[in-house]
Amino acid sequence: MDTICMAVFCIGLFALLGFKGTEARGERKLRGQGACRAGSGNPAGAENSAGAEKLAAAQGEDRTEESGRMVRASQADLERLFRGDAGTGRAPLELDYGDESRIVFHGYFGLVVCEKGTSWKVLRTLDLAALGASAMEGDDYTVIDAGRERARILPGYFLPGKKNPEIYCYDYGDGTLREERDYRPVRDDRLSWGYTQSMPVQEKADRLLGTRGLSRCSNVYPVLGIGGGEYGFLAAEKGRLESLCYGVYREKGEELELSDLFRSVKQEKRGEKG
Repeated sequence: MDTICMAVFCIGLFALLGFKGTEARGERKLRGQGACRAGSGNPAGAENSAGAEKLAAAQGEDRTEESGRMVRASQADLERLFRGDAGTGRAPLELDYGDESRIVFHGYFGLVVCEKGTSWKVLRTLDLAALGASAMEGDDYTVIDAGRERARILPGYFLPGKKNPEIYCYDYGDGTLREERDYRPVRDDRLSWGYTQSMPVQEKADRLLGTRGLSRCSNVYPVLGIGGGEYGFLAAEKGRLESLCYGVYREKGEELELSDLFRSVKQEKRGEKG
């Protein structure tokens, strides 16, 4: 009888420990499930985040304790880079978001938000290096999930063994930066179009840029959606950051429109009115 009781006790203990181990692994999976590298097109899972919240609450973890803590938002020092005749960088720039009146892109120099009125001009800049978020490649690559109004910044999200990644939310409207606890990406199908779809557009745009002495230095972004016929990208002359311009290729008529992005910054540097 004692042997039978001991066996029942061991089986019960094993089941309990096994359940808790599975529960912990499930929590880690839910925490990381929403993350995707910009351009991967992986769908966001709202129910996954909700599941993680419930699981954390059941284990007594407060996931909102530090949410919303304000962080100093330093501007990118573009003028200093221009004085040093800086380049666009070894890695291609990333055009994170684009529509007909606003674009968001980033590189080693920072995150830049540009807006179109009578012409394109810089609305906001953010120094990514100050956040440890300037890596454009490698294990410490920074994930930027940008939309029209704000961007989420996740430095070194894919670093092995990084269990609690930093998450920053940058609001373009008031230029504020705050920490967040949860990452809920918004699916942008325009970043997920395939290589075979984008290649013909890239080749035509590159050919037209070459006739003007420019080279494309970013991905191509379907401004009006996939199949919309208008595609945005960044280009520069001899890789110089100061010469960076925004190009739009229109399939109808094979037209190329180019706009100087840093004109207002350069005018301020010369003491002129923008």
